[in-house]
Amino acid sequence: MGLRVLSTFILLQTSIHIVCNGDMLKLQLRRTRNVVEETPSTGNTMLPRRISTTEEPTLENNLRGKPGQGYYIEIGIGTPQQKLNVLVDTGSSNFAVASEPHNFISTYFDREQSSSFQDKGMEVHVPYTQGRWDGVLGMDYVALSTISNATANVHIACITDSDHFFINGSNWEGILGLAYDEIARPDSSVTPFFKSYHEQTNIDDIFTLQLCGNNDHTDSIEMAGTMTVGGIDEDLYTGEILYSSIRKEWYYEIVITDIEVDDVSLGLQCKEYNYDKTIVDSGTTNFRVPITVFNAIVHSIDDATEVTVAAEFYTGEELMCWKENQTPWEWFPTMKISLLSEDTNKIYKLVISPKQYMRAVDDGSNSSDECYKFAITTSTSGSVIGAVIMEGFYVIFDRQNKRVGFAKSSCAEREATYLTPQVQGPFDHDNATDCAYHRPNTNEDTLMAVAYVMASVCAVCMIPLLIMLVQCYCRNVNSKGSDSNHLMGSF
Repeated sequence: MGLRVLSTFILLQTSIHIVCNGDMLKLQLRRTRNVVEETPSTGNTMLPRRISTTEEPTLENNLRGKPGQGYYIEIGIGTPQQKLNVLVDTGSSNFAVASEPHNFISTYFDREQSSSFQDKGMEVHVPYTQGRWDGVLGMDYVALSTISNATANVHIACITDSDHFFINGSNWEGILGLAYDEIARPDSSVTPFFKSYHEQTNIDDIFTLQLCGNNDHTDSIEMAGTMTVGGIDEDLYTGEILYSSIRKEWYYEIVITDIEVDDVSLGLQCKEYNYDKTIVDSGTTNFRVPITVFNAIVHSIDDATEVTVAAEFYTGEELMCWKENQTPWEWFPTMKISLLSEDTNKIYKLVISPKQYMRAVDDGSNSSDECYKFAITTSTSGSVIGAVIMEGFYVIFDRQNKRVGFAKSSCAEREATYLTPQVQGPFDHDNATDCAYHRPNTNEDTLMAVAYVMASVCAVCMIPLLIMLVQCYCRNVNSKGSDSNHLMGSF
């Protein structure tokens, strides 16, 4: 969020078309008649249902946003429904909406006006790096847009107080966390939105995001994108989808095996990329990496760039600007992020264009210049594949098969730059599983056992020390008694 600047996704009421066929629900952003195709399973992998079109579609994006402020989606809450926009965030698990007025938002969820709202009597506190929000937990019926038969009764955190959470002019009033139970606040007893939505509407446990960004260079122009639920839209990508297994169901955690700049590896040990995790997070704007990785990327980009770049550009203190339509993309190298495949003996590569790691921003001067900010930043908690990377790809969150997939986005085909993002592979790779960070087991039972062991060790160590102290005390007493008798006898 602003906190981590959140990227989000919004479904606009006028642009959502949902198809229900048996247990299949699809949020479509195209005016077209859709056919759901059943696909047989292969082995232990349930193949996602694919949605095809039978006539030429007209693109209608159901995700909106502003540069640096994320993508958002429209929802309906309560009885009768109240319409709000919420950030779509794959890096958190709480569904939270404003429930009190705030200077930066135009509307909020009025609990008193919903006959179906249930107060759960639990407080929720969620801190971020640069902000936080507090609220109370409840439950109510929520629909994606106005589809009444796609309503689910879900946990809602009603935000009553916040600091540096809402963004003035962002057009969203809450956040839709799409990750797993483990990172939900205040604890994992809170069921995340998508889990409830999947279970109650009988859709497949899968959603996809196509973030197309903004080709313009002003913050006043909206970004666009597409979200689908319950299936894969074949019109939103080209080529093959390549998948990475989700290592653990908390964040969408995958494994980076290498990063290249201008086709040259950074040469780091692959564990450096994943310390202490690597996640796919639409709610983070930039590509965030550990400091060692960041320094290596900057050094390699600087060496491969055909122009002198100020050090302050890489630290985010300065922008780089060119006249309109004259940005020399060919001067800057490509990057490649290698990811561990679901077949652990293979990897595949995301080819990242300079337009992804240099993010278009407004320089505040009202000029027609094209200005950019470096979109790679440091992290103290592992690597984050944020929105700037996702904007080149169609990303599949295939929860039912515990994997995340990447394919070349169809919106990338519309780019006019000299290079568009690509997915390459798969390639053979030995020992790629060694790249993952293996965090120590810190569950409560283990910590309690360790505490008892340490207390026992300390107690055993204290016994000899106490014996030594007693012996020392006795010697001192005896010594004082001898000296006193000797002096008395001398007189």
